[in-house]
Amino acid sequence: MEPDYSRLYHRSSQSHAKGHPAYSNDPKEWPEEWLTTYYKTYPRFERIPLDVMRPEAADFFTLVSERKSRRDFTKEAISLRDLSILLKFACGTTTPLGDGTFRRAHPSAGGRFPLEVYPIALRDEGDMRAGLYHYNVQEHSLETLWARAFYDGEVDQLFSYDWVKKASVVFIMTSVFARTQNKYGERGYRYIILEAGHIAQNVYLIAEALGIKCTALVGTRDEKLEKLLDIDGVGESVVYAVALGR
Repeated sequence: MEPDYSRLYHRSSQSHAKGHPAYSNDPKEWPEEWLTTYYKTYPRFERIPLDVMRPEAADFFTLVSERKSRRDFTKEAISLRDLSILLKFACGTTTPLGDGTFRRAHPSAGGRFPLEVYPIALRDEGDMRAGLYHYNVQEHSLETLWARAFYDGEVDQLFSYDWVKKASVVFIMTSVFARTQNKYGERGYRYIILEAGHIAQNVYLIAEALGIKCTALVGTRDEKLEKLLDIDGVGESVVYAVALGR
């Protein structure tokens, strides 16, 4: 019988101090990598600039009360404007902090922001073709990694649920683990998974405000997705996904 590695990891990472490098309470004494926010970009790929228009006001408590997973998608595409709002307010930059940096839309342990978002657009929408994209947080733009249609059989190879084929777009969240674990060691993995949940809940609430159907899913075929994203599955790996559509 194989050991329960999840239980072993949980017990091993219970101590906040384990694997956490000793450091001063004075940020001036911290290593540079703890003070630097890292962003992944694809500079040689075509960019699609996104609108920064704010959506209409919505009542927060109503959104929380009515939020639920909806997966009865119709294959209708969501607009590029709605996609822009979803990315901006789920995981993008928001309030300027006055030092050239910005507050982000979700919390991150130590301000490390290890997560990257890759939207897979299954439907053409105006100037945006179906394909694989990377969300450039700093520029609030989409970097076009691969503009092409995804056929049903290909979608089946990436996800274990049949209904994903009728979605408009799927947000794939990956983690660059070293960004957080360089500071927090083994326990940092817990923080990364929590952060993915923060982003997913933001997506749910924004989707509810926009009248978009949304379902988080863990039925991802990670090795297939990581090959598609051209990541190694070790230093950067798939941790979560959210399907959206009409």
